[in-house]
Amino acid sequence: MSLWWWTGVGVVVVGAALVVSRRWPRPAGRARGGRLTAVVLDALAEEWAARMDARPDDIRAAVLGAGSAGLYARLVSEVRGVEVVFIRPATGRSVAHTIVRCAFGNPQSALVTETVTDWDDIPDGVRAEFIRQEVDEVSRRWTVAG
Repeated sequence: MSLWWWTGVGVVVVGAALVVSRRWPRPAGRARGGRLTAVVLDALAEEWAARMDARPDDIRAAVLGAGSAGLYARLVSEVRGVEVVFIRPATGRSVAHTIVRCAFGNPQSALVTETVTDWDDIPDGVRAEFIRQEVDEVSRRWTVAG
């Protein structure tokens, strides 16, 4: 058989693999995951779990798309939005002071927590703003459904 025939077969196989991979369902959690989601869950999963009489692992799984649909729906209805503020490290690139504010459906109900985020765990866009724009504070909005 000629080299052209094998090249054609290879192209068809690669094309078929691409089509199948795009139609194959994503592993649970990939669509909603990311560094910002990880920061939010690290800061709020325990508080949300206590508020909703669940375990923190159940909260994480629901947010990442691998858990209870009912718990996810409840989170979507109760958590109006989250703002995450990253404060640039004073020296170098080590850790950032992080403030996470969670607004619930009830306007009088909110939660604020402070934590430290390792430089490598800060979302890429936030790190880029710190470096490129030389700002000391960057905020991001996050929603359960987003």
